[in-house]
Amino acid sequence: MLIIRKPKKKKDEIQITDLKTKTIYYATLRPTKTKITLYKCKEQVESNITPLQPSKLMTVLREKKIYISNDPESLKFGQFLEENNLNYGIVVLCPFCLLNGKYNIIDVIKELKPSKKAIKLEETKNKENKESTGKTEKTKKEKKNTYKIYKTNEVCLECAINEIKHEININEEFIEKLLRRFKDADKVISLFTTSNPVKNPDLTRYDILTGNEEDKIDNFKIKDLEIPELMKKELKNRNIYELLPVQTLAVKAGLISKTITSSKGHNNDLLITSATSSGKTLIGELAGIKNLENGKNETPPQQKKFLFLVPLVALANQKYVEFEEKYSKLGYKVALRVGTGRLAENKNFKINSDPNSDIIVGTYEGIDYLIRSGKLKDVGTVIIDEVHTLNMEERGARLDGLISRLRTLFDAQIIYLSATIGNPEELSKQFNSNLVIYSGRPVPLERHLIFARNDYAKLNNIVDIVNIEFNSKSKYGYRGQSLIFTFSRKRAEYIANYLNTRGIKADYYHGGMEYGKRRAVENRFMTQKTKCIVTTAALAAGVDFPASAVVLESLAMGGDWLNASEFQQMCGRAGRKGMHDLGKVYTLVEVGKKYHAKMELSEDEIAFRLLGSEPQDVDVVYEEEQEFEQILATISSFEKYGKNISNEFDERKINLDDPKLKLKDKINPKYEIDKVPMLGRNLNANYVLEQLEKFEMISLSDKKALKTTRYGNAVSLSFLYPQQAEEIKKLLKKCHNKNKNRIMEDKDISDAERIEDLENKRITRMEIYEEILDISVKANPFESIYIPGNLKNRISKITNVNVPSKFTDAFEIVKENINKLKDSTKDDVINWLVEFDGCIEEDIAYEVSKRVIRYRMMGEVPSKITNTLYEVLKLQTYGGDVYSYLESTVNTLDAIERISKLHYPALSKYAVELKLKIENPFNKKIKDNTKYKSKIKIKIDPKSKNTKNNKNNKTKKIYKKEDEDSKFKNDGDIKTPEKVNNPHIKVKIKNRGGKNKNNNNNNNKTNNNPNNNPNNKTNNNPNNNGKNNNKRE
Repeated sequence: MLIIRKPKKKKDEIQITDLKTKTIYYATLRPTKTKITLYKCKEQVESNITPLQPSKLMTVLREKKIYISNDPESLKFGQFLEENNLNYGIVVLCPFCLLNGKYNIIDVIKELKPSKKAIKLEETKNKENKESTGKTEKTKKEKKNTYKIYKTNEVCLECAINEIKHEININEEFIEKLLRRFKDADKVISLFTTSNPVKNPDLTRYDILTGNEEDKIDNFKIKDLEIPELMKKELKNRNIYELLPVQTLAVKAGLISKTITSSKGHNNDLLITSATSSGKTLIGELAGIKNLENGKNETPPQQKKFLFLVPLVALANQKYVEFEEKYSKLGYKVALRVGTGRLAENKNFKINSDPNSDIIVGTYEGIDYLIRSGKLKDVGTVIIDEVHTLNMEERGARLDGLISRLRTLFDAQIIYLSATIGNPEELSKQFNSNLVIYSGRPVPLERHLIFARNDYAKLNNIVDIVNIEFNSKSKYGYRGQSLIFTFSRKRAEYIANYLNTRGIKADYYHGGMEYGKRRAVENRFMTQKTKCIVTTAALAAGVDFPASAVVLESLAMGGDWLNASEFQQMCGRAGRKGMHDLGKVYTLVEVGKKYHAKMELSEDEIAFRLLGSEPQDVDVVYEEEQEFEQILATISSFEKYGKNISNEFDERKINLDDPKLKLKDKINPKYEIDKVPMLGRNLNANYVLEQLEKFEMISLSDKKALKTTRYGNAVSLSFLYPQQAEEIKKLLKKCHNKNKNRIMEDKDISDAERIEDLENKRITRMEIYEEILDISVKANPFESIYIPGNLKNRISKITNVNVPSKFTDAFEIVKENINKLKDSTKDDVINWLVEFDGCIEEDIAYEVSKRVIRYRMMGEVPSKITNTLYEVLKLQTYGGDVYSYLESTVNTLDAIERISKLHYPALSKYAVELKLKIENPFNKKIKDNTKYKSKIKIKIDPKSKNTKNNKNNKTKKIYKKEDEDSKFKNDGDIKTPEKVNNPHIKVKIKNRGGKNKNNNNNNNKTNNNPNNNPNNKTNNNPNNNGKNNNKRE
């Protein structure tokens, strides 16, 4: 390739450079009467310059591709080339490279004319392509590779990077990404040097996402829809007179009327993919209310329940309140099913949970429990929100199993909603549903990229963003409010507190908060009493606040970077139709930032990856234990609804037990269980069923139908993996075998000779309670245990080690560096070494779990438990986490009760009593039933040898309930006998079998002893003497 240009220093001389050989030719143009000719030609090879005949230079010109520089003087050479029939192109050269003697083409103004041979080859290629695809391949024009610098100049990428590096000290690779995005070196420099980027939106604006062709469709008017009149009135009251584009597309796809594509007895199933806040919820409401009314109008009338399923409890609570306000006044009964709500604190909130309600809002697990227990009937419409949750490792399999049961057990219209699905066509085929894709936005979304030098710069930017947003009003009359996402709860609380010190009314909102506090935060935001909410990335899918701006203070969630779906979920929260004119997303980036050493990429690298990302594909793959659970749950559920699954075996002569077989070799189409459409299955049905039979959870003896055993049904209702259930059964067996000769029923006590045995019984009961508690915490440990932020920072600074926030992860690090700590810091952590010395990570979680449960049974509410753990152990926990853990512990004890009833009935009552104590330790009636008080009066046989001290006693109470309950009265008494193999728990038993007049005094002494009372720091145990046992939040 030859580059021809006119050097400025040479008056008439043209310079011709061969880029391949690095040879330079010089020539002067001499016009004649007939044409332009060459003379004074020279050739330069390295530093040697020799004269060259013009004819030889012409030969070189004819053999090479020629490009002329796009400047006026150089272009004059084009006339000479045309006169000599030489083909050439015109290019733009980087001026900064020319100063260094380099030739770098940054743009092509005129392409070389292709030769006849090239033209013929192109025609042949297009012809073949048209025959195979029906389309002619278009030649793609190369993108302009120029970058603006100093307002008027255009340079190459390398020169632009070098110029920016002279101005600011940042990574070259990062500069390149910015330049490729903005094509403007001046803008890149300004991004890092401006003092107030928030007030320069033109500078920070990355792009704007607006509507597309789909937004130009004629939307249906509400009055023209085939929906009940009461629904039309309700929409009118909400000032909705026509549908949004995605809603119109859904109606056309068969949302409220059956199309010819549907082979079912109801309207079409739909998979809706569109941006967050684009109107997907109303799609579900239109279908649900219409189907409800259609059922009422049938002969005889039928209830066609409307189910709305969401992934998180927080979102379910919001939807429940929203639907209750909308539809209870229309005569519909609205219920909430979230798999929780059994603690006494929950009774403060009036929540309907009746499964026979018209509209049921619930979490996936809450609705699945109704199906597994056979309590869900007459379903007409199912809305599954955030269906991309199928991608989650822990919950994806259970959602997939739930969907498969909904599809096969009920003749219901199912609508799947999501904003982030990368393979919607494939997924809609798997769901046998019509696909509706809407890529536009009812509210334009403006995305900004702001660079901060450190955390303080980020906070200052947030202050500016929040104030600017709140000081502006939309045309609808709403002030702008901000939703700020960060990587941890501590950080969320810190940012909210910081903003309040800057005069900004801000609330934090995360999963560790209790329900009442979250509702208060939601109400303040909805009524615009707060300017912003700071929340965690983990709640991105569960937060439905109408914010005009979203601020991503961090691109991490916990210890990992956000993925594309999570990022898009957060961005989609900005801008709400009918409230805001424009949605804004501010991504705050610290160049080179990593939150821990294991992160390979930095925050700036992740930012560009996420801003240009596409939604992830939904791909469900079961682990073996997950497949076992879903198959068992399906067989059990089908039985309850009278739809038995036939038991047909595969006759193919292959090793079906081999889990390594390919999917196509494993799935047996003859097996009826395979007809249940689970997307994630990959094991052969024979293998799974035979394993479940080995666990004694199903029976294969009946060839006509698969049957679950009572044990299998108990496991299914408990949401346990079969392997987990087997472990619980194994531990129960161990407990039973250990105590079977010591467990005594009240009916066995008949005379005074057994008085001594009663004390043994009391000790045995305490041991059994402790063992049942051990089984529970092993199956379900409390892991949300953290080091307080200020203490963590002190330890990290002194030891020069980045100590993890999670206590179980940090314990060994603290233990190894204990001698480096200063006295005050060492005093704060020394209890950790005393309490957990010799414990591994799992043991620590078990011990703290048992403390949480014991404090609860002593009458403490979740917030008080968090305070106690901090006072005693200097550990930080959150009331919401404690509440959730206690709820899950009740569910675990349900499972233990179900399993023990079948295999070891004598142990089941212990699980029941523990469960009642956790659910409501405040209710005196429940306390009386769980204080282990023996109501049996022992008749004294006058002929008995032991009548010496009982002459005047016709009957005698063996012991008072306070003795039996001393295990739960206060920390001094929450002990196990020495026989229990637990080195961390001491024994304190008073007045065995004797009188109890001085029990209170003894308890007080115990509580005042700093060696016995875990709350000795203040010596103000709220549970001493039972005075504060009934305090509640």
